[in-house]
Amino acid sequence: MKKIAYLLVILVVVMTSGCAHLSAEKKFEKLQATQKLFWKSLRWKSYDTAVSVIRFRNPARQLAAIDDLDKITISNYEETASLPTAEEDVYTIVVLFSYVQNETGRLLQVKHKEIWWYDKESKRWFLDSDMPNFKVE
Repeated sequence: MKKIAYLLVILVVVMTSGCAHLSAEKKFEKLQATQKLFWKSLRWKSYDTAVSVIRFRNPARQLAAIDDLDKITISNYEETASLPTAEEDVYTIVVLFSYVQNETGRLLQVKHKEIWWYDKESKRWFLDSDMPNFKVE
């Protein structure tokens, strides 16, 4: 009887650790989907959608004006680095955006450090960074 109880405990431990891994994997998939939504929204000039992904953890912080984004066209974006953080459910990612200044036709690039955090209440990922600093002329 003790062997059965012991095996049952081991089975429960193994199953719970497997579920935790699955949960973390699903959370990471949600992060990737939210990142793609943000990047594609910028690429296709759906700025309202891009802004909907931004939620600062500090409520006093305000998003910078995005009016000048119409003066550029993003031609490419590429994740260049994923940096570990000490905080749980926080990821730092560096993205390289290539874009064209519509007025001058110049092709430029800007690196954007993105801090993504997971809101356990809404079960969603949000960006805790401003928009990329595109040079507009």
